[in-house]
Amino acid sequence: MKNSPASLLRLLCLPLVCVGLAAAPAVDLKNLRPDSTEAIGGKFADKKAEGTLRVLIVGAGSSHNFPKYFIGTDSETLNAQPGLETAATLNAAEALALLPSADVLVFSGNDGSFGSLTFQKALNEFADAGKGIVLVHAAAWSHPWTGYNQRFVAGASRGHGYGEFEVTVKQAEHPVMQGVPASFKITDESYHHEFLPGAQVEILAENAPDDKTRKPHASVWVVKDPKTRIVCITHGHAEEAHANPAYQTILTNAVRWVAGR
Repeated sequence: MKNSPASLLRLLCLPLVCVGLAAAPAVDLKNLRPDSTEAIGGKFADKKAEGTLRVLIVGAGSSHNFPKYFIGTDSETLNAQPGLETAATLNAAEALALLPSADVLVFSGNDGSFGSLTFQKALNEFADAGKGIVLVHAAAWSHPWTGYNQRFVAGASRGHGYGEFEVTVKQAEHPVMQGVPASFKITDESYHHEFLPGAQVEILAENAPDDKTRKPHASVWVVKDPKTRIVCITHGHAEEAHANPAYQTILTNAVRWVAGR
């Protein structure tokens, strides 16, 4: 039986419905400096597919290879999931242009451009509108941006260990932790996060003590904001973390949960 042109078109389009979508960056991420903040041409599709979550991935700064891992690997992880469309950028101005079209923001930046009044105002307005936010690694550090750590991180990390360590899930029933092993090992920086007094949070996972503080520290938590859903993930220093299946599951679950899915 021969397929009509219309049926062939439907067959060709099926994979676009079943897997995530992303526009290819205008530049080759492998050729960028680890601390690049240049615009890379990230964009969403002209028309949003029904039922699709648009995820904006933003990150740039120092001490990490943002183009390769936070933009590159994390985009690949999310694009492999059904119903997600991603756009990614290293550039604050490009992020501001894309933010109104996004349903979820995955933010990992520590570059000073993200601390500008313009970017912080847009970030708070995004949250006030009920749009979901996932903070990854460097974004959950200590930043001098007025009000940022208080609202979005509920504290700060000012030190860390490094190496292979065990992570223990504390709230296995939470949607962000679905499919994550009860404990898993990861090679990463172990952030020494300290919560603000009275912080309204729910700790979902914690790192085993390292040889610096000799006490466990939260590594995944929910910040209980009255207007939106926020998940903080301290994991993600380099390739070993971004390629870790548990990290990838947590990231994907967090994106869906903050969007209310």
